[in-house]
Amino acid sequence: MDSSLFSVSWLGPLDLNQEEIADLGDRHMVVTTNKKETYRCILPETDSKKTNDETSYDGPDVDEIMKPLFNQPHCSYRIESYWTYELCHGKSLKQYHETREQGAKPKLQEYLLGLGNSRTEAKEKTSTTLKVRPEATDVSEEANSEKIEQQPPENQVSQDNQDAVLPVREIEGVQLPYFEVVMDGGTRCDLTGKPRKSRVLYICQPEGRGEIYEFKESSTCEYEVLVLSSLLCKHPKYRPKTQPVSEIRCHAMVGSPLRPSELSRVEYEVRHLQSAPQYYKTTPDTQQETEEPRQQKFIKKTKADEDAAAARIHVEQPSDLSSLTDKQTVRNILSGSQCLRGGTGWWKHEVCIGKFAKQFHKDTKVDATIYLGYWNKEKHLQWLQDNPSKRPRAPRDRKSVSLFYSDGDLCDLTGKPRTCEVRLKCLQNIKSTHAVVLSLSEPATCQYVLTVESALFCSVLQHADENGMFNLEV
Repeated sequence: MDSSLFSVSWLGPLDLNQEEIADLGDRHMVVTTNKKETYRCILPETDSKKTNDETSYDGPDVDEIMKPLFNQPHCSYRIESYWTYELCHGKSLKQYHETREQGAKPKLQEYLLGLGNSRTEAKEKTSTTLKVRPEATDVSEEANSEKIEQQPPENQVSQDNQDAVLPVREIEGVQLPYFEVVMDGGTRCDLTGKPRKSRVLYICQPEGRGEIYEFKESSTCEYEVLVLSSLLCKHPKYRPKTQPVSEIRCHAMVGSPLRPSELSRVEYEVRHLQSAPQYYKTTPDTQQETEEPRQQKFIKKTKADEDAAAARIHVEQPSDLSSLTDKQTVRNILSGSQCLRGGTGWWKHEVCIGKFAKQFHKDTKVDATIYLGYWNKEKHLQWLQDNPSKRPRAPRDRKSVSLFYSDGDLCDLTGKPRTCEVRLKCLQNIKSTHAVVLSLSEPATCQYVLTVESALFCSVLQHADENGMFNLEV
């Protein structure tokens, strides 16, 4: 139908498991170009399908759907020019800034913006009330008790009311219902004398992995955080309510460019023809200017010309890294002047690129630090020689680079120094360029892999050399 508008977005790679592919059903397809470039495309839902899903949905409630996010071991981060925000979903939210001066001990400025999960606590409180409610002594007391128990927990839509209207937030012209979690009990605010408090609003985003999309202080020492989550999209009531232009999302698969090379060539040709000058001539009889028909000009290009054109087109595409703030943030991270921290358990972990990776725990009784490895260029090069699979792919296909940190603290179990592979990975999410996700794993005893994922890296990974190292002057 002419009234149905569609746009095609060419995005980075998207890893889906079999269960996620099955959930998409007919909306998931793999497209192959005549040059054998493959793309995983996800079609938008029709309006009738959305309506039917909402009325016939009998799956798990939204609290159950969101459990995997609240149970995950790692946190989400948003890095801004001064503050870094750490959101451990359903557990805590804090902001901090660390000042590092040569020869001086680092100074940490930190504020807790909220704790816990109000929805979970409200459910547990209601469940406990139902179990321990004493037997009423008279009719009026029993009636009041029943009235109190029938009220749903704060900030929770009653599951019995299927027609309940969900609150929405308009983002870029789209009405998005949100799932709200209140986190309170933060650091005391000097201005209000009350603990800091945060409202965390989760919205459906098919590629979302818990990234912080937006952070703002809605009132004095009260905060509002928008978080992207693909889990929420499983519930039909939390999907976008209005979408003037339906988006077809195509993700490049292994070995394929971000956009089909033929598409880039055609767009280049179109721009060339549109920019060609118009020629006019004056006729002797009328002395009027008439347009002279422009002769078609066919340009035969070599493979090198096509690659150069595609490269120019890629540079012209809008990039969130074009802003000075983002460029400076990337430089600070890659130079090690801005370190990244994460972790939700007893141990926290921290990486300063080009310096060290460590895990630590600090409280009033314990101050423990274990260095997982230090940066040593020669040992990194030797590690690449011993492990060729760790070398970066060609710039066009590159989605991550690995850096080897060696000679960490001695491991009691192996009798050898600890080592750590720091993996910088492109997390393609153009709507949340500041989000940074850290996760630490230990595939072998005292041998660690620290993965740092962010859209900030997507445009700079191609500039790493064949050894995965960056020239910050680029």
